[in-house]
Amino acid sequence: MNIQDLLSNTALISKKSNQLLDATGGRFNIFQIIGLTTDETRLHSSFLCELLNVNGSHGLKDKPLKAFIKICLDKEFEFNVQNAISKVEYHIGEKTETSGGRIDIHIIDNENKAIIIENKIYANDQECQMLRYFNYSKKYSESRLIYLSLDGKLPSDFSLGGIPFDYIPLSYKFDIINWLIACKQLAVDFPLVREGISHYINLIKQLTNTSFMEEINDEIVGLVMQSPENMQNAFELEKALLNVKIKTQMEFWNQLKKSLENKGLKTKGDEDSKTVDYSKVRGFYEKQRNKDIQYGLWIEVFNKNGVTIHWGCEVHNNIYFGFTLEKEGKGGISNSDFAKPYRQIVKECNELYFEDSEFWLGWVYPQTMLNFRDFNTREVFGLSDKTILESVTNQIADKAFSEISFITKKLEN
Repeated sequence: MNIQDLLSNTALISKKSNQLLDATGGRFNIFQIIGLTTDETRLHSSFLCELLNVNGSHGLKDKPLKAFIKICLDKEFEFNVQNAISKVEYHIGEKTETSGGRIDIHIIDNENKAIIIENKIYANDQECQMLRYFNYSKKYSESRLIYLSLDGKLPSDFSLGGIPFDYIPLSYKFDIINWLIACKQLAVDFPLVREGISHYINLIKQLTNTSFMEEINDEIVGLVMQSPENMQNAFELEKALLNVKIKTQMEFWNQLKKSLENKGLKTKGDEDSKTVDYSKVRGFYEKQRNKDIQYGLWIEVFNKNGVTIHWGCEVHNNIYFGFTLEKEGKGGISNSDFAKPYRQIVKECNELYFEDSEFWLGWVYPQTMLNFRDFNTREVFGLSDKTILESVTNQIADKAFSEISFITKKLEN
């Protein structure tokens, strides 16, 4: 079977899967419909914390927390679930280099033991974030510090502060899915709870690209292994995919720059070390050490009395954009008291902006979510269509123009 036939047969398998989704309503998801898909605080941390709450509205009492400890933690950890108290966004003091901040999910019992969960969907690691939470955990007689991400990745050295200590990496893809399935079984006599958990499971499967993928992968593996020729052609395609990813992302940045310029917005040049270029995009896919390096396009919005504000569009896993603040050329101050009036202006501009970063006054994902890291969604595949690519970049440019205009006007008054 030649490469074209191999692609055609793979397309047929994918088409069959999509038809099954349409026939069963598998695409319907209440969380997706109301636009909370990737909101770490308002959806993910809140939903998980509510399930883990022994006094939660689910009515399952301590059963979900017991299941979580059994499935996700070590057997040696004994925790008094009956008297546990669960809190979301738990404040542990003013943030310094080695202490303070807000813990996404904080659970304690009456024996001075704690479960501390740092929840990462797409947000970047903060400086010394896990180190701060580890230092806080020392106040308890026993604790478990968890770093929860979509795929079980480890926290960056930036978050660990360069200091080795114990923590538990968990993934939504395996650990949380398995726990949620157990919770769904526990809720067999609670139909509304069971359906809510089902919707959340389906959302996690979509975010981790595992929805219906097991069946598709089995069929594609079978197709590839039908003959030596199929296997050879599949590996030739794999080699080409790296260049496909690089070219697709570069075309996105080039088109976005053009869309911004069409709005009269001039981006900074190569003199800015954070400006996208071919080597950075290639490193994004090839070099493990580059995985926590962000780059993108930048526009100077305001520069007066040593205060500089930029609009930026950047990639980490997903594309996101927003506004940054510098004072005398120094960044990383966007969550300081000095930045408060500027954060307020940005929030007035767009109330959907996230404000949980020292590097961003506010940031948000575009209307079309683009995950260039996993490179496995319809939205990313759609960028191969030039009309869709222009539409996506024009949407971002339109938002940039209106929000920059709003903020510039506010700052000039």
